[in-house]
Amino acid sequence: MCSSDLWRSRSLVTGALVMFGATGILVGTFFLNSLYLQDVAGASPLRAGLEFLPLVAVIGLGAHLTPHLLPRAGSRVLAAAGLLLMAGGALLLSGVSAHAGYLTGLLPGLLVIGAGTGLVFPAASVTAMSDVPSDRAGLASGLMTAAHEIGAALGVAVFAAVATAADGGWFAAGYRHGFTVVAAVAAGLALAAALALPAVRPAPGARVAVH
Repeated sequence: MCSSDLWRSRSLVTGALVMFGATGILVGTFFLNSLYLQDVAGASPLRAGLEFLPLVAVIGLGAHLTPHLLPRAGSRVLAAAGLLLMAGGALLLSGVSAHAGYLTGLLPGLLVIGAGTGLVFPAASVTAMSDVPSDRAGLASGLMTAAHEIGAALGVAVFAAVATAADGGWFAAGYRHGFTVVAAVAAGLALAAALALPAVRPAPGARVAVH
């Protein structure tokens, strides 16, 4: 397989696109909530960082459990389910008001998004690398990393632009509007993954990378 042939690999292209979209949603979530916690809730940068720890912990737990689920459920089901969870978490955050507390306002949505991310990242990685020969694994891995990094940058830019463009002020309407769009994007990606992502089932015990 030559380098150009990699772009004809359905598993690699669709896996990279799922990684691209899921990373944009996750990093956009970090960015918007960093601003909410510091500008609305009055949290210090240190406290805001600590309040993201439950989200990070749930992502890690999901990424640990997903390799055990992949041989049974397959990457398509897990990626679509994870994206639906991310959509649900964003929908929860779209209802957060300027006076919502962290535990009852932000935390439930963050945890649901984290659970979805923990499913999506390993599923996308396994799908993308499933048909790549060993002599092209480094190039394919580089493409996945590029999708990850570009998705992060665009997620911040796009969702921040949507939030700041809304009428009624950043946190009264903009924050909620931003996460309504995030939820719609995640739901659309879930549908695309269900329709287009190959169903890959690695052998039990096979090593699975997050990205």
